[in-house]
Amino acid sequence: RSAGDRILLLGDTRDELGGSEWAWSQHRHLGGRPPVVDLPREKSLAEVLIAGSQQGLLSSAHDLSDGGLAQALVESALSKGVGAQIALPAGLSAFVQLFSESAGRVLVSVSPAQEERFRQLCGDLPVTVLGTAGGDRLVVDGVLDTSLAVIRDAYEGTLPRLFGSAPAH
Repeated sequence: RSAGDRILLLGDTRDELGGSEWAWSQHRHLGGRPPVVDLPREKSLAEVLIAGSQQGLLSSAHDLSDGGLAQALVESALSKGVGAQIALPAGLSAFVQLFSESAGRVLVSVSPAQEERFRQLCGDLPVTVLGTAGGDRLVVDGVLDTSLAVIRDAYEGTLPRLFGSAPAH
């Protein structure tokens, strides 16, 4: 939402691509094992989001269901016109981290002044620092570095161009 906000990922990312938007768009395949749901963890996540909102600790929040982290980053950046610098943590491949649709995850942003208080509120809920909001580019270190204008054009202009209702760029 605001330049300088810290971008955090709440929850665990697992190699769960079965039935995902990626599997459908790339392979026209909706089968496979769906993401594992941990109802007590989902309840904890909901409680953290409600309390964080009520206490004014959250600048923004976006679920990671359809399309995973990649889609959430794009939609979040475009909604307020604020870019981000993201560094994916070590471990899983960048592909899995960006497109997994693991349940019980939310992308949030918090002001640096509220970050520690928010992290304390999270208790044992996994919190991963991904980066900082700001600028007019979406940068995922080693994966993507492009302007929000290019992303917006692809996001909003693809279908109109395909159906002849917008000029091609």
